[in-house]
Amino acid sequence: MRRSPLLLLLLLSAFAWVPLLAPGYFLRAHDAGHSLFWLVEFDQAIRDGFLYPRWAPDHSLGYGYPLWIFYAPLAFYVAEFFHLLGFGIAAAIKITWALAFMLSGVTMYRFARKLWGPGPGLIAGLLYVYAPYHLVNIYVRAALAEFVAFALFPWVLQSFWELLEEGGRRKLAIAALSFGLTLLTHSVTVIFFPPVLALMVLYWLILRWRRTGRLPWRTTLEALAAGLAGIGLAAIFLLPALTEGRYIAQEQWVANTYNFADQFLYLFQLFSFDWGFGHALAGPNDGMPLQIGLWLALLGLAALPLLWHDRPSRKGELLGFLLAGISGIALVLAISRPVWEAFSPLALLQFPFRLLTLAALFLSLVAAGVVAALSARGDGENPDAGVGGRLTPTLLVLALAIVLASHPFTRPEHTPVTARDQSPQAVIDFELEYPDMVGRTAFAAAAPGDTPKVAAYLAGKPLPLARITAGEGNVRSLHHGAGSEQVQVAAQTPVTLQFYTYYYPGWRATVDGRETEIRPDDPYALITLDLPAGTHDVGIRLGNTPLRTLAAIISALTLGLLLTLFLSSAMRKIPGKAN
Repeated sequence: MRRSPLLLLLLLSAFAWVPLLAPGYFLRAHDAGHSLFWLVEFDQAIRDGFLYPRWAPDHSLGYGYPLWIFYAPLAFYVAEFFHLLGFGIAAAIKITWALAFMLSGVTMYRFARKLWGPGPGLIAGLLYVYAPYHLVNIYVRAALAEFVAFALFPWVLQSFWELLEEGGRRKLAIAALSFGLTLLTHSVTVIFFPPVLALMVLYWLILRWRRTGRLPWRTTLEALAAGLAGIGLAAIFLLPALTEGRYIAQEQWVANTYNFADQFLYLFQLFSFDWGFGHALAGPNDGMPLQIGLWLALLGLAALPLLWHDRPSRKGELLGFLLAGISGIALVLAISRPVWEAFSPLALLQFPFRLLTLAALFLSLVAAGVVAALSARGDGENPDAGVGGRLTPTLLVLALAIVLASHPFTRPEHTPVTARDQSPQAVIDFELEYPDMVGRTAFAAAAPGDTPKVAAYLAGKPLPLARITAGEGNVRSLHHGAGSEQVQVAAQTPVTLQFYTYYYPGWRATVDGRETEIRPDDPYALITLDLPAGTHDVGIRLGNTPLRTLAAIISALTLGLLLTLFLSSAMRKIPGKAN
């Protein structure tokens, strides 16, 4: 059948995600707890009426933290969809993992197939699914957002490549959509992927210029428009994330073990066959695997003699992918330190090994080109004519070899998962065990080591929401949300009321329905306000700042524009609708 390579890809990919069907979870993976309790935080915000969550109410030992201002949310929207359908927290996250696994293979297959045919597409898709760092991201690191972004990268590359090759409104809209969604998926991706994409687009434009003999002004402008529209689509996340960094203590997330200078890899690690579930450490004795992968390395190296002696199909694209893959490898080694120091935002990546993603992405495409060239040679075909890539016995054997080479790495450390692991208490348990992970805002003098809420969390009792710090009166809790609190105050004298919530721009308070001024109070910059004597209903709610409102408007307008472009292009293709 014509689609058999894709069906075979999905079948063989199942060996990578079938461990997700086992009971429990893999809570010993580095960020596995986060993948669960961040969905708990996200779900609370959705249920509290925030269509775009900003606040994680249980972080910072219950003082809350603006997590979703700085952490891209798309992966958790996917998981929340399944949670709202009735799946539990862990089940919704596992479904998201599995879908991202399948999507990564499909997106890589589609791009490689477009370039070199279905047979090479099958090999590229399997290499991408079974790339060791891809498996590390789920079963060792449990980095959900990064894992989902990994699945989108080939789609973005294909969308922009097709835009340059074919042009048109529909291709522009798809390229912008793919790029925007990727930016909304993973915060670290915002730092390294746009420059990589820009360089790749520039390289493709040069290839087109050399092929046609004239400057491709129109396609250049279309690619630029798609990039800007993608940024506009993601503005609801990007603008606050980029401009409100001064409101949190960023230095705590780039120091000590998060300092990139201590995390460069050694060359031998890229070719090691060891597999473990430990952490990245300074020096060569990392407890986690950081290898490129046997078949990615072999097929990547095979491109060198082909490029030197032969004329493989789409030689220009193949060379570009090879250079990009080699660059990704170089950037994880200490030889690239001057680049990291010159481009200061790279420090926010924390771990250079994250760029093994680029090696997996581009070497998978290189492998497709190599397979196409070797297949053409074996069949006596003209390599410049393109290769159908039939599922020959050799391709099937190679496909099985790729699966078998990485299959030992698809075995997570299964652990039971309890109701507590899927509740707000899990955040408190984690922060008490790792006090250096208690976030603080820039308004606070220090991160708290304890709060009045901790005992209530641990005992499973209702949380205290506020206290009177001056004057006489009583406080009764009415509502606790994920970005809103409501209390009733019976004040015998004028009082100062303090909520057990970090101050952050956007918080507003109302007293008996009327907005009133708030201020941060040291040392933890908690929301504080003054009240006259009497009985009052007092509420606080995190709202939008003018910048966040502007960002949301830009995203909404961009989405409307992209839909208009896409639909107008589709209407032009309907018989009788063309002018």
